Amino acid sequence: MKKSRETSLGTRRWFSNIAFNIKSSRQWDKNLFYCQILPVMPRVLATYLGIMLPAEIVRALENHWDLPALMLYIFVLSLGICLMKMISEGMSEYLWDNAKSLTMYYEKLVYHKLMHLDYDMLEDSRYASLIGNVLNVIRNSYGIRDSLLAIPFAFTGLLSVLWYGAMIGSKNILIVIIAIINSLLSMKILAWAREKHRISHERLNVYSRQTAYINKQAMDRSAGKDIRIYKMSGWIMGKYGQAFKGIDDTLRQIRNGYFINVTSDASMTFILNLFSYVFLISLLVKKEITVSAFVLYIGLIKSFSSNFMSLMDQIVTLDPIAVSINYIRELLDLPENAGWSEGVGNEVIQRIKKEGIKVELRGVSFRYPGNKEDTLHHIDLTISPEEKLALIGLNGAGKTTMVKLLCGFYRPTEGKILINGIPVSDFSKEEYHGLVSVLFQDHTFLPVTLDLNLTGEKPEDIDSQKLAWALKMSGFSEKYESLPKKGETLLVREANGEATDFSGGEKQKLLFARALYKDSPFMILDEPTAALDPIAENQMYLDFSQAAKGKTCVYISHRLSSTRFCDRIILMEHGKITQEGTHDELMAQGGRYAELFEVQSMYYKEQEKNKRQCAIMDDDFDKTQDHKGIFYE
Repeated sequence: MKKSRETSLGTRRWFSNIAFNIKSSRQWDKNLFYCQILPVMPRVLATYLGIMLPAEIVRALENHWDLPALMLYIFVLSLGICLMKMISEGMSEYLWDNAKSLTMYYEKLVYHKLMHLDYDMLEDSRYASLIGNVLNVIRNSYGIRDSLLAIPFAFTGLLSVLWYGAMIGSKNILIVIIAIINSLLSMKILAWAREKHRISHERLNVYSRQTAYINKQAMDRSAGKDIRIYKMSGWIMGKYGQAFKGIDDTLRQIRNGYFINVTSDASMTFILNLFSYVFLISLLVKKEITVSAFVLYIGLIKSFSSNFMSLMDQIVTLDPIAVSINYIRELLDLPENAGWSEGVGNEVIQRIKKEGIKVELRGVSFRYPGNKEDTLHHIDLTISPEEKLALIGLNGAGKTTMVKLLCGFYRPTEGKILINGIPVSDFSKEEYHGLVSVLFQDHTFLPVTLDLNLTGEKPEDIDSQKLAWALKMSGFSEKYESLPKKGETLLVREANGEATDFSGGEKQKLLFARALYKDSPFMILDEPTAALDPIAENQMYLDFSQAAKGKTCVYISHRLSSTRFCDRIILMEHGKITQEGTHDELMAQGGRYAELFEVQSMYYKEQEKNKRQCAIMDDDFDKTQDHKGIFYE
């Protein structure tokens, strides 16, 4: 991956990326495509007629034309110039007004790809830089717009240079040779500027991620509390300033590279013009060309020089978009469903659901990309159908990594995972994810209706009976029915001004209902109640266990007291299973589990004692207030 980014325009030629951009405009809006191509010839003709006009006037005067004929000829040429400009400018105006919309086409492709990439690629640092670069590209809609505006000017410049160069070269091939040398030198310097830009762009992405993170924290309500209490605003703004300085310095380096390129182009064009003028004047003195021809060639040389510089300018303008399009193409070319097969078929899936899920981990180890040590070490574990398994351990024990393996987000570095004796890799991604429901610790609600958040289905496709059952079993039914719009209630106030917000406990019940509605035979709870107190957490687990009868369940927690109802408890430490058994068995062993349970029990007892004391104090205060009321009366 690193190599492909370092040679981005080497692996995909610059012209290939520009062609991809033009092709994309055609797929998005055919008018955008035609308005890049069709104005070229009218613009070139308008320019050529403009060059011809003074030369033709001189030629007419040399041949002693009548004034009416000369005026009519001038009118026809001027009308032609006007018509050609009207056609080209009309199409350019359409490009100017609509070119930004092409960003939406790329956004659609990019976000569709990101949602279908395997999850492990999203967390892999090897792809983070590429994804960051792509997101920067689609956020900068003006870059994509400018690419479409530059295309017709680039083609106009190219056609003009070829046409006028051929006419000038017919008089002296040396002028053409100088022009070719100028072009080769210009492209060499341009290649150097591109490489400088590519290197700087990678560094720019780092600073952009930093500023994006700070922007997010500045708008986050949870972070806002810490920022104010601990007076972190000064430190954050200092980091913000450092990141912006890094962006400015990097952009300055990019601009310097292109400035050198433009300066060299101007110098080489000056040499070309100087030689051409000297040559044509010598022909005029020798009377080998007429005055009208001299005027024509003077115009051609001037137009050749300006179009040559315009062509170079447009190439410079297109160069960043060529790099940007290359990033998009690299992302779109990333494999999807890596490690998954075409699937085991619906018959096997139905049999598995009927039999119940049996999960086996055989010698499973996992190491994150770039790490030197495994996070999980040779895990051997069998989870029987309908078993309620508690997976516990302190932070860093490897529980979350285990969940990601069980969800199919990661593949074991060593060993294998089987479902009812079938390797996970034999399933399709859709089949496997259809077997699993998860309550994640970090949850997400979408800014859509409550029903859509609960079911993921259109209103007409929702199973109302199953939804009612899920709401009742989760304890969210009463809250659901109390809402004026019920399932049509909007969520996420940041996106919807009329959205309803829920308490932490209500959100947990909502997530609970969502998992139940999916009705998968294998259910995982990945510390979804970490924000709840131990008593509320224990009650929720008991409710979930009741609702999930007949399903295979794994409960992830760092609180030992909340999983006593499980059939079996697994204690993990440092990526290994260190103890296994029921709560009573593990307590009788007197090992690490018993030690941790006693420590947590003392902590929770102390918390409960403090709560009772606070309640007594509140009660005494209320009584005092009542007596004061009597006294004052």
